[in-house]
Amino acid sequence: MRTSRSQFERLSLEDRIVYKRWLRGGLLFYGTLTALFIFAAFANQIYTNGPDKVAGNTQHAAEILARN
Repeated sequence: MRTSRSQFERLSLEDRIVYKRWLRGGLLFYGTLTALFIFAAFANQIYTNGPDKVAGNTQHAAEILARN
């Protein structure tokens, strides 16, 4: 449910503080989680981007998995 400006203005001062803390905490938590997933995706791309050497031939990991 979305809180409109008029609903927010009707809240008591204590409720506004709780709402802002909850909102800030949620944004911080999910922002951090998103940043970690992006970092993990880039790290995965960097460390798995190189070619695999198998019996002297350069093969892509998908080729190796498709053969098994």
